[in-house]
This record gives sequence, C-alpha cells and structure tokens, in this order.
Amino acid sequence: MDKKDEKILAELVINSRTPFSRLGKKVGMSREVVTYRVNKLIKEKIITDFYPIINTEALGYFRNGCCIQLKDIDEVKERVFFSFLKEHHFVTYVGAIIGKWNVAFDILSKNREHLIKIIQEIINEAGKHIENYIVTNNSVQEEIYPTKVIGIVEKTKHFVKSKEIKLDETDKNVLALLSVNSRVDYIELSSKLHLTANAIKYRIKQLEDCKIIRGYTIFIDATKLGYEYYNLQIKLNSHFQEDILKSFFRNHPRIIYFYKYLGNENWDIDIGILAKNSHGLREIIMELRKEFGNIMRIQDVYSTFEVIKADITPAGIFI
Repeated sequence: MDKKDEKILAELVINSRTPFSRLGKKVGMSREVVTYRVNKLIKEKIITDFYPIINTEALGYFRNGCCIQLKDIDEVKERVFFSFLKEHHFVTYVGAIIGKWNVAFDILSKNREHLIKIIQEIINEAGKHIENYIVTNNSVQEEIYPTKVIGIVEKTKHFVKSKEIKLDETDKNVLALLSVNSRVDYIELSSKLHLTANAIKYRIKQLEDCKIIRGYTIFIDATKLGYEYYNLQIKLNSHFQEDILKSFFRNHPRIIYFYKYLGNENWDIDIGILAKNSHGLREIIMELRKEFGNIMRIQDVYSTFEVIKADITPAGIFI
C-alpha cells in the first residue's frame, strides 16, 4: 500500500459514499484508477466493509458490552459460535480476543427484558462451552476515531442526544440496505424498494438531517497495516481530571475509541488502542500511568486477534 492508497482510505473513512469520480478529483487520480485501487484494497482485505454510522439510540436501542470465557471447545466449534454471533440480529461488533476472555461483542437491546432474552439465546447456543461471562451496563458516552487508523487525528464530533424517532418501513428498508453496503447507489435502491431514485435520495437526506445517519465510513483491518488491536479496561479512583483524561484519548494518535460506563463494579472505561506490538502498548500504558496514575488504575488488558464483525448496525434494528 502506498501514499495514494492512504489518501483513498482517508477519504473513504470520512465518507464511504463519495462517488469515485469525486474521490478521484480529491486524490488526483482518474475514476478508473480509483476504482482499481479500491477493488485491490478490498481484495487484500484492508477494506472489509462500507457502512453508515447509525444513531441506534434515537431508534430506541442501547448498547451493552459482553465478554465470554469459553471452555472445552475446539477451533471448529469456536468458529461456529463466532459465526452465530456475527449473524445474530442484535449483535454488532464482534472480536476474537486473547486474555481472560475469548470473545468480546456488543449487544443492541430495547430494554432490560430484551437484553436478558438475547443473552439467553447466546448462552443456549454456546451451551456447556461457557465458563464465564460478563455484561456491562449501557455506555453513557462513546467516542470512536476511525481516521486514526490511517494516521489522521480529526477534531472530535459531538452529537446532540436525539429523541426516539419513529421510522416507517421504507426508512427501515433504506437503512438496512445501506448497512449491508453504504455505497449502494440510488438506482439499485430504487429497484429494490420500488421508489424513484429522487424519492430515495430525499429519504436519505431526511435521515441525515435528523441525525439518524451520522455519516458513512469503512472498516479498515489495521492488522493488514502492521498494527495490533488492544483494549484496556480502566477503573477510575476519582473523577477529578476526567475531562483531561478524555482529551488525552481524543488527541492520542493510537487511541481509537473509548466507552464510558456508570455503575460497573469492574471497570469504568474501555479504551481501544492500536500498537505495532506489546512494546508499543507498554509505551501507551506508561503514558497513562505517568499522566493519570493518581485517578485511574488498569483493571485488565486483552488483545483482539480478529475483528469478526465491524461496528455495523445489525439487521434486527430494522425489523
């Protein structure tokens, strides 16, 4: 991958629906060359998904994190279980991890009863192979910085908390098709939804204006760029300097997300880190200890050796 590929990735991370003709003008290439290079990045599995960033909270769904420790399971059965999680209608991000836990994933649920039902479905699927599991409460704050994967620290976007919004079936179908591939064009959407291209365009614009769709991006597999994924679980001893800590997360080039929780006895914040290796991870940990050792302690750390599903809105949200 060269500098031109990096420019293409940067533009697609910011807006994965950018037409290739316009993308070509932005990066100084022809449409044909851009198309060839994007297809090559897909073939090499550097780009694995094109998807919209959907405000699921405004649709009445809340995110809960889950980690599972497996036992007495071989690689084949483990892969079947991971596939089940990937295809589950209310499971979003799924990562196979190394550490105390074997898999980490997020669940989108309407309420406590719905969450319990989903967890029970997952437990029933894994059966006797579950040694232990933990579910975090709803995150009260989450920030994700996708451009850092390609070395760009963007100004953090703060979204106004939306009220729940009722969508009709056509809106849901539009969102579902975009979630499969955010680059799907108006002609294909028109064909599948039996509406004119202009009507589809208008609906998408409305979804964008009311912040149901917050943007469009791609998932870049950072392991193909020489990085490893790590997650730190942090417990706060004090909320003094918490704003400074969050500013540190936002501006650090290798911290790619954080989730803040309330009332979780095990940890308060999840931090996602990209590092070349464990030495790079240690350097970031030492930075955190030096700057914020008085207000936090590291509760746990694990590495993600495979992202099985990117943070894509699951199909159940649109049913």
